[in-house]
Amino acid sequence: MSGHVVAIDLGTTGLKVAIVDPEGTVRGHAGETLPLVFGNDGSAEQDAERWWDALARCVRRALAAAGVAGTDVAMLAVTTQYSSTVAIDAAGVPLASTVMWMDGRAVRHSPFAGDPERARRWVEIHHVSPPPGGRPGQVAFVRAEWPDVYAAAAALVEPVDAICARLTGRVTATQNTVFPLGVIDDSTWNVTEYDPTLVELAGLDIDKLPPLVALGEPRGTITRHAADHLGVAATALVMGGTIDSVTSAIGTGARQPARCGLIIGTTSVVATHVSSHRHDREHGLFTAPSPLPNSWFIVAENGVGGKALDVLVRNLIYPDDGLGVPMPVDAFDRVTAAAAHVPAGANGVLFLPWLVGSMAPCFDRRLRGGFVNLGLTTERTDLVRAVLEGVALNAAWLIPYVTALAGSQDHSITLGGGGAATPLWGQILADITGAEVRRLANPQTTNAHGAGLLALVESGRMSWADADSALAVQQVHDPDPDNATLYQQLLAGFIDFHGRAGPFFHTLNTPSPPPATTATTEATS
Repeated sequence: MSGHVVAIDLGTTGLKVAIVDPEGTVRGHAGETLPLVFGNDGSAEQDAERWWDALARCVRRALAAAGVAGTDVAMLAVTTQYSSTVAIDAAGVPLASTVMWMDGRAVRHSPFAGDPERARRWVEIHHVSPPPGGRPGQVAFVRAEWPDVYAAAAALVEPVDAICARLTGRVTATQNTVFPLGVIDDSTWNVTEYDPTLVELAGLDIDKLPPLVALGEPRGTITRHAADHLGVAATALVMGGTIDSVTSAIGTGARQPARCGLIIGTTSVVATHVSSHRHDREHGLFTAPSPLPNSWFIVAENGVGGKALDVLVRNLIYPDDGLGVPMPVDAFDRVTAAAAHVPAGANGVLFLPWLVGSMAPCFDRRLRGGFVNLGLTTERTDLVRAVLEGVALNAAWLIPYVTALAGSQDHSITLGGGGAATPLWGQILADITGAEVRRLANPQTTNAHGAGLLALVESGRMSWADADSALAVQQVHDPDPDNATLYQQLLAGFIDFHGRAGPFFHTLNTPSPPPATTATTEATS
């Protein structure tokens, strides 16, 4: 029974830990919700120290659920959300809150803001436009507004690299985990040196970047302190670590262009792999190096996914504001069961899922979500069905562009993430896309399972064929032809609304210029 993997999946709003046995089966898992802190200045932060405390609790609970002793843990595998920034010291201890991927403050500090020549040079190398803020803007924000933190930091890293450093006492990164900074020409696989020109274009200080190790190389042995904190063997090896789009692909079997994975977690992500560096600039798609040998994964971030349902249930149906019924334990099962009785099309209600802006295939951070076409007879169950359909419509808009870039004509989708626990969502997705949808049996641990399988293969303990065989399917959903015409019309209307609504949302969500100072007012009066 020895040789188990502790697979760690840190998402945007929660932490999951799965115990994967040597045969690739998830034996037990545990998780915790992690709050985000939003500010009126556009900030979005998370307490990185809270990750460490939650990790100890989740590892111990997952081991207990699996009936596995900590001494039987041979490896730890880490996968996390990405395009977020953590300032850490040389031992991996965070020095401040994490600047999350949706933080708006990075935009005003972006090295590309007001510098079209810098942006043009960036596009020549990467073939995609620089992000409005992104990792370079986040680092610039920390340097400008948290100067003491910046000065004390050994490195400013992605969450996956922060956790690996905390586990090993060694600050490292890989070409995969550092790709959001854009400081490596990613057309070559497994580069372990930063490009000085790209470092300059990104406005970064080379001495604040983590040292690079090869893709697939273990990060090191866990420290005694970390082993005691988690309750695992002090001999456990911390494996390479990766961003969660890669483990989403592995956890859905999408290691090759012929397979398409869709993960509906906090966000919605389409996952697959290709054998060369590619891009579709018009639709915000590009590739980044994967730990899989000589492979690149397609970066296909669709935006908010399951979080939309979470917002509806927690904020509108069962709000903790003294005005409604307290939220029951089975709230999500109740609302989705009720929505199953609503006809396709949600009685005319359309949901816009762009709660933090629109991402691929049409990037616009100023768009927002909403319900459209409400009437006097609209009920809450219509809203629930509309949310499920809206997220599926957004994915259906993106998937053809991903498959075109991958050169694939696959007509099936493997569905993972928490959203895949809902049979209704699987059927809606099949009806809207016209594809067979294979809903995984253990969807809540899709990314953690993928991380565990990757660790087993990289360590030589499992083949990829065996890893694929470890992915059990709960149910296959075939498209209902009776809904095809309706959903084709809805998809066309959904895409059309995105274009037409842009100017409206831009008016609402463009910051007002600062008021004139007293001195300026007096001088011009």
